[in-house]
Amino acid sequence: MTAFSRDQVTTVVLAAGAGKRIGGPKALLSWPSTGGAPRPLAIAHAEERLAAESGRVLVVTRRAIVGSLLGYVRPGIDVVASDAPDEVGPAGSLACAAPRLGDVDVVIVTPVDAQPAKSETVAKLLDVLAAEPSTLAARAVFQGRGGHPVAVRAFVLTRYLAPDPPPLRDVLRTLGSACVDVEVNDRTVLLDLDTPADVMGVLGSLPKFFK
Repeated sequence: MTAFSRDQVTTVVLAAGAGKRIGGPKALLSWPSTGGAPRPLAIAHAEERLAAESGRVLVVTRRAIVGSLLGYVRPGIDVVASDAPDEVGPAGSLACAAPRLGDVDVVIVTPVDAQPAKSETVAKLLDVLAAEPSTLAARAVFQGRGGHPVAVRAFVLTRYLAPDPPPLRDVLRTLGSACVDVEVNDRTVLLDLDTPADVMGVLGSLPKFFK
């Protein structure tokens, strides 16, 4: 439980990458569930956040992938298609999500190629925001190294309503001391699932993808 209610928190899952290095769309990477069937990694992120602190999750992906995810959609999960050019990167996905956030206070931003964040890790980020109104963003850090996810006050993302959206790291940099690094006891915040070897290191098997 955090100082924010569920209806105050939305998660954005950045899942529009092509996944060329890993061998398929990361949004559709088969990810295990506890006591259930595997599901696409993008949905695993969404389910983890809905089970913990978020009232809604926006999964931003490519139009060609939307159909493969629709069967997993349930109340609280919205899948939207980004048509941003590949070279824009995750900033294009944030630009797609920004006008759809609605009236929320805090947005959790996570790339799909991270391991779904632990509830206690996200709770610590939200507690930092709740404790100090002047703090505008909280970023997970493990042993001094920055990782995922990032929690930001929703108005920080209004920059993505304008043309030429910048990388999120640039937006966070402009916040100066209002962006706080939060040390967490969670090595998985550093994980990037970029290659088959990365997946093998976590799951013990080569990547498999839903169609």
